[in-house]
Amino acid sequence: MKKRKWIIFVIVIGVVAGFALILANGRTKTDFPVKTAKVVRENIQSVLSTNALIQSQKTKEYMGSAQYTVEKVHVKVGDKVKAGDILLSYDTTDLTLAVQQAQLQLDNAILNKAELTAQQEQINKDILELEQQIFALSGSTDPQDMAELQTLIQKRKAIQPIAQEKFRLMDNSIEMARLNLKSSQDKLDKALQGIIAEFDGVVTEVNAQEGAPLSMAQAAFVVKQLDNLKGIVKVGKYDAEKIKLGQKVTLTNANSTYQGVVSFIDPVAKKEMGAAGEAMLQIEISIDKPDEYLKVDFDISADILIAEAQNVLTTPMECLFYDKNEKTYVYVVKDGKAVLTPVTIGIQSDTKAEVLDGLSEGDDLVVNPSDLLTDGTLVTVVGEAE
Repeated sequence: MKKRKWIIFVIVIGVVAGFALILANGRTKTDFPVKTAKVVRENIQSVLSTNALIQSQKTKEYMGSAQYTVEKVHVKVGDKVKAGDILLSYDTTDLTLAVQQAQLQLDNAILNKAELTAQQEQINKDILELEQQIFALSGSTDPQDMAELQTLIQKRKAIQPIAQEKFRLMDNSIEMARLNLKSSQDKLDKALQGIIAEFDGVVTEVNAQEGAPLSMAQAAFVVKQLDNLKGIVKVGKYDAEKIKLGQKVTLTNANSTYQGVVSFIDPVAKKEMGAAGEAMLQIEISIDKPDEYLKVDFDISADILIAEAQNVLTTPMECLFYDKNEKTYVYVVKDGKAVLTPVTIGIQSDTKAEVLDGLSEGDDLVVNPSDLLTDGTLVTVVGEAE
């Protein structure tokens, strides 16, 4: 009897254990553990993060003229200059001499024409006198008068006016001399001015040397405005379509944060010299209140505000996934089940996406849904995403 009770007890224990194991195994197979995040209402910004190269808004490379010899260099690297300041003076000795020579050539040409004109006047006077004498002796039968008349007629035939071509040649000589004088004087006037700063700035490069002509291969001076700076950003074709004039930009370096706006977009993309990659579009960013920590030709972090929305529904990006047609979905946890839900999204930040349609505030969404999860799968929430 005792042996039968012991057998029944063992059977009962086995049945209970079996049910417990079945329940345990059943739960493991049907309830999928997930973490969730809520749909919340907040502000969202879409930002393009990149680097900007700091440049001066106003830069001038002064090339000067290689035909002049430098007499004096008035500035050095680091000097601040004002508009109108002389950066360089030329040696004008040869140019002054050239003007004097050109003036003499013009004077000589004018004198030569005056002499030719005087000759023409004398010829005209001689012709007039001969013709009057011929007229006076015409009709005389006196042999002596007739002989003199023939002599006068021969003299008249021998005198001819100066050809007009000679006067035109003289006029051309005068005009060429005038042009030469003007060219020489212009060169002298330009050289006397030297190289003059066109705006207030700082001298950042000096290549001119006293006593030597300027090189045409490099600028004699470079002047930049170091308190009027811009950022240069280059973007590829996928980011270029997001950039618009007037977009706000936040620039950050180790010391400070600066605000700016997109002020210029290059109308065409360009490849860098010798580059084999894709063409890049250059963007300019004007910078508000730059300070001494911003250095020309240094990089700085730039966050371009592409879009923003206030008080909208958002979901973490980790909750979103896509089908083969690029449609967007989430899993909403309802009554212990993962419900496959299509959604329409708008602005996206690095971590959040704006929800335009498909969800409500407070909905619990599965974070990083597994590929094993399907519509209607029983789930157990094991925590919320941070």
